[in-house]
Amino acid sequence: MKQLLKRYLPKSLKMWLIRHRDRFYKSRLSKKMSIKHKNFLWNIKDKKKIKIVFLAIHRSTWKLDSVFKKMLQDPYFEPIILVCPYVVYGEDSMHRDMADTYQYFHDKGYPVLSSYNADDQSWLKLEEISPDIIFFTNPHDLTRKEYYEDAYLNYLSCYVPYHHEVDNEDVQYNQIFHNAMWIIFSTHLVSRDLYLTLSCLKKQNIVLSGYPFLENISQLVIDKNSQEKKVIIYAPHHEIGRERPYSTFLEYADIMKKLSDKYKDQALFVFKPHPMLKSKLYIHQDWGKERADSYFAYWEDSKHTQLNTGEYLELFQESDAMIHDCGSFLFEYLYFKKPVMYLLSKKNHKSQYNQLGIKALDSIKNGRNVQDIESFIRCVISGEIDNNSSIDFYMQCFHNDKSPSDKILNAIKEKIK
Repeated sequence: MKQLLKRYLPKSLKMWLIRHRDRFYKSRLSKKMSIKHKNFLWNIKDKKKIKIVFLAIHRSTWKLDSVFKKMLQDPYFEPIILVCPYVVYGEDSMHRDMADTYQYFHDKGYPVLSSYNADDQSWLKLEEISPDIIFFTNPHDLTRKEYYEDAYLNYLSCYVPYHHEVDNEDVQYNQIFHNAMWIIFSTHLVSRDLYLTLSCLKKQNIVLSGYPFLENISQLVIDKNSQEKKVIIYAPHHEIGRERPYSTFLEYADIMKKLSDKYKDQALFVFKPHPMLKSKLYIHQDWGKERADSYFAYWEDSKHTQLNTGEYLELFQESDAMIHDCGSFLFEYLYFKKPVMYLLSKKNHKSQYNQLGIKALDSIKNGRNVQDIESFIRCVISGEIDNNSSIDFYMQCFHNDKSPSDKILNAIKEKIK
């Protein structure tokens, strides 16, 4: 009977039933986790020191430096970083990413552990570290189950997005992951309201903190690049071959190479890809490892280009302009008040962006074809282009005199004690 109903039900009704069932499950999970969170809190409320484990997958998506540093300075907290595997694109890529990420935190002098023990080829269990609280910066299932689902279902879990939350898609606000969180630290008012509208979480689970990464930007002294050549960043996103309409890389990859060569005497082009892009190109039917490696080598080895796969604040500071299609950079680069073009694919009609994302897009140049890109490059080189945005982004993200990191630490203390 059930099979007959499924077969003859209209598609719209089927979709409604699926959404209703999905929301019912998430609502029950949220209530169940609320009870578990109370039990977890009871167990740690009298502790004099709280151990917090930050789960890190890629160094370039680490946006919690200000939070981690303040926890290191606060005797109430014992923070530690656990480097977790990115398992989506094979073991070779996984081990390279883990080694690079571990070395990054080790060089900063932070307490850091690798989840993988190469000597006996084993994986570290979270119970061996005994965390009181776990911090996530990515809501998606990219790593091993023990550092994702098993973690957020069995520990007090906090989520701080590694991006500025510029879209309004359900996947960014209402996964099972979100509904299991103890606290979600929202980066701005628009995203907070989207959590309350789209997810099943109660209001007290959402804390409007602002975006901690902005503290790093606000501490920089923004000086004009003194080089003779203009420095133009090309920063493509990773979502190739997907229905989501963000990525333009497959369309413009070779064109950007040609333009970098055409204007090599007037500009230095810096390739700043999303950390997941190369792994995805390795398995793409029209690319593969050889072509991807050759493409990256062009940017790394050419005299008029550079490759940047790590931290990027200094790069932003020294640059003159950016061409990109990354959601995170849509906001982050605007704080530098430099010319920027956001590339829109043929499928991108801006409908997936939230109110703040639309404001950011409307305040900058939008590129829809090769002519738009080349015209933008010429204007940057000639200096005939205005700086971007009259929107006071700081006011929209900080909200008052307290920094995002202070809000995060204070919220945790208040909820524990």
